Amino acid sequence: MRQLNYTTPSGIRVTRTALRSPYRRGLRRLLRELDDHRGFYLSSGYEYPGRYSRWDIASVHPPLEIVGRGREIAFRALNERGSKMLRMFEPLIGRHPHWESFEAAPGLLSGRLKPLPPLFPEEQRSKQPSAFSILRALIEEFRTPKDSRLGLVGAFGYDLLFQFDPIRLRFPRVDQKDLHLLFCDDIWFMDRKKEIVEHFEYD
Repeated sequence: MRQLNYTTPSGIRVTRTALRSPYRRGLRRLLRELDDHRGFYLSSGYEYPGRYSRWDIASVHPPLEIVGRGREIAFRALNERGSKMLRMFEPLIGRHPHWESFEAAPGLLSGRLKPLPPLFPEEQRSKQPSAFSILRALIEEFRTPKDSRLGLVGAFGYDLLFQFDPIRLRFPRVDQKDLHLLFCDDIWFMDRKKEIVEHFEYD
């Protein structure tokens, strides 16, 4: 067992515990759990420097999810652990200058982004209010050269493009999610070439 401790810029103390697991067990148990619970399983047997790796990566029971619809973003707790995390995230996320409005409720942080200004320099386009503004703030909070395992996993929709280049939409969007991400704090990595399984837990 190996432990890593670090403190984020806002003062959140993080402890990462790394454990080895028998390779012969693999990650089949996690695959079965994904039938009934949120999570993910990514597998690649191909390796190319800087692009592909030979890892299997999996996680189930994430503590919270991030869902974006248009200019609305919601951070939703999926269990009691997620509720505790949201209470830590509220000062960090809530004070971001790109919110037009922001609300905190038990198990939920939600807000609406400011509209894009009518004019801005092209080189400032990616710095305008968007879902990525909020995600960047969260990523920067937990970024550390000591750890490369913690992260967000999920899907981004095509319509996120319109947060940077607004156009008049011809077809209605009915309850369409533009992004859906999971914040996973219990992650498994399996290296099939080295026959190693590692389990990373975050507190």
